[in-house]
Amino acid sequence: MEYRELAAELLRLRSEQFKSGVWRQTMRLTQGELLALYYLQGHDGGTHPQELSYELSVSTARIAAMLRDMEEKGWIQRRDDVSDNRHILVTLTDAGRAKISRRREQTLDALAGALRALGPEDAAELIRLLNRMNEICNDRT
Repeated sequence: MEYRELAAELLRLRSEQFKSGVWRQTMRLTQGELLALYYLQGHDGGTHPQELSYELSVSTARIAAMLRDMEEKGWIQRRDDVSDNRHILVTLTDAGRAKISRRREQTLDALAGALRALGPEDAAELIRLLNRMNEICNDRT
């Protein structure tokens, strides 16, 4: 088995995914503002912009611009961190929660339809293999 050829095929398949509506929808949920909203959804008490920068692998300058845009859209609010006045906390607003919940549900519905088309055995095998690939790739970084 030629692993470089398989790797090339994997790259080709990944680039093809960007043309698919379902994968494009999934990718949007894992990038930019939607990823920030998704991250904030799991942090009810708020988070610091520096933490967002680190967790999203985005520069602090990009996070600052993103937070400004998201605040203008009414999705987040920034407030002083009461435990340390030198820092601010970023939290979701009700509008931000609604936005990310709606987009997540749309994405889950689209992916569930694609997995349903695969059938139960192939869908379970795909998830198993993707988990295994993530484990291997995470061990190499």
